[in-house]
Amino acid sequence: MSRGNARRSMADYAVATHAQGTSDGDRRMERYHEYVGRRRSERTVWPGAAFIVEALLLLVFLTGSLAVLMELNADADVAGRQSADLMSAMTMASNAAETFAASPLTAAESFASNANADDPNIVRQDSLVLVRDVQPEETAAGVLYHASIAVWHASDVTAVEPSRGDDGRYRLTLADRAAEPVYTLETAVYVPEAPSEGEVSHG
Repeated sequence: MSRGNARRSMADYAVATHAQGTSDGDRRMERYHEYVGRRRSERTVWPGAAFIVEALLLLVFLTGSLAVLMELNADADVAGRQSADLMSAMTMASNAAETFAASPLTAAESFASNANADDPNIVRQDSLVLVRDVQPEETAAGVLYHASIAVWHASDVTAVEPSRGDDGRYRLTLADRAAEPVYTLETAVYVPEAPSEGEVSHG
């Protein structure tokens, strides 16, 4: 091989080697750019996804909090109505007990006469109904009148009428057998026997 041909072969080899190195470098640069591009794309997409996830979690939390608040508000409203009904029932029962203490015979006679709408033993007020049972107990020197007072929700009582027999009790027809009175009260009044005409009191 002549020197000229050798120089050309060396030059061609050098050119080929340089071209191959350049090509490898270009491929590495392209891979690098692709990697950088993917990272930038991931950084661009992920904050948006994180915001959506946070927004959904916040929405779930707010929905749960709202449900709890609504339930607490409903419970407070029910408790408030129950408290108001209890106060009204206590007032009605106390008034009925005072009226009974002042005139127990009137209550007993009203039951015996079955006065119905005019019966003072049955009192209706707003959403409540009061029923007063009176039972006399004969003693040697007079009569002890027992009164059982019960205040019900009017919606629970569909009918009130004297029970069979002259026992001073009323029979209630309830819309729900499991219903219970709002408030009950027991009281008693003793009425001494009036002295006979021939009886003389000694001072």
